Amino acid sequence: MPDLRGAALAVLTSALFATPALAAPMKAPVPAPAPAVQRQALLLKEVPTQVKMIAFTFDDGPNRRYTPQVLDLLQKYHAHATFFLIGQEVVRFPEMVKKIEASGMEIGNHGMHHKWLHKLTADDIQKEITGGSDAITSAGGKKPYLYRLPGGYASEDASKLLGSLGYTVIGWSVDTRDWRMSATAEGIERIVMRDAAPGRIVIMHDGSIRREATIQALSHVLPALESQGYKIVSISELLRKSSYQALRQLPPQKPCDAKKAKNSQPKKERPRSLIERLRPASQKPSGRKAG
Repeated sequence: MPDLRGAALAVLTSALFATPALAAPMKAPVPAPAPAVQRQALLLKEVPTQVKMIAFTFDDGPNRRYTPQVLDLLQKYHAHATFFLIGQEVVRFPEMVKKIEASGMEIGNHGMHHKWLHKLTADDIQKEITGGSDAITSAGGKKPYLYRLPGGYASEDASKLLGSLGYTVIGWSVDTRDWRMSATAEGIERIVMRDAAPGRIVIMHDGSIRREATIQALSHVLPALESQGYKIVSISELLRKSSYQALRQLPPQKPCDAKKAKNSQPKKERPRSLIERLRPASQKPSGRKAG
């Protein structure tokens, strides 16, 4: 008669001391994906450099009348620039997109309808940004990665969305104020020549209203800067030929027309700091409406 107790003991022993290689592998727990970090867009107003380069930028185009005049002057003086185009103007003059790029210039996004982003909802902000980009690419242009804020205003939602889309926001350090109806060629020229310095970014306009003063001023400042040893470049050229990498984050802006809470109590005047006491009155900051 077979030894049943011995056979059962042998089976039990084999199960308890089975080799690990033959045991079923245990599945390691899958770690949860880390939450995506949504960075804000980076803002560039000028580039610290000793090289005599200045970036010229033109907003609110394209325009069938003024943009070709700007291009002719830039090519005449071997200059380059960045054109921040409005989507609705691109739809009107789509042939100008290829003309700008064929002239060796750079194209950036200025939104679809030139709306101030800090006044829009998150959905409308996305439509404004992507609409401008889509209009440019539909007209045969390269997809832009530079963005100029209409009016220079942003919100936290706009900054995060621009960052997630890979845009760098381009500001300015020389405001020619040619957007004013009262602007003159002499006034525009005076501002550019006074504020010109290595690494500065100049803002001008080639679209929207009449730009005769801008065209006339440009015909003077380009040869004048060239005679001083400056090279007029696009934004990308300015970045490529410099060592500047410390782009700072785009700070959220409050709406320019935000109403202040009324206070019946008289406001106490705070003591001025040493820097404020030493600052000349002519250097007080003023609001800007460029862009």
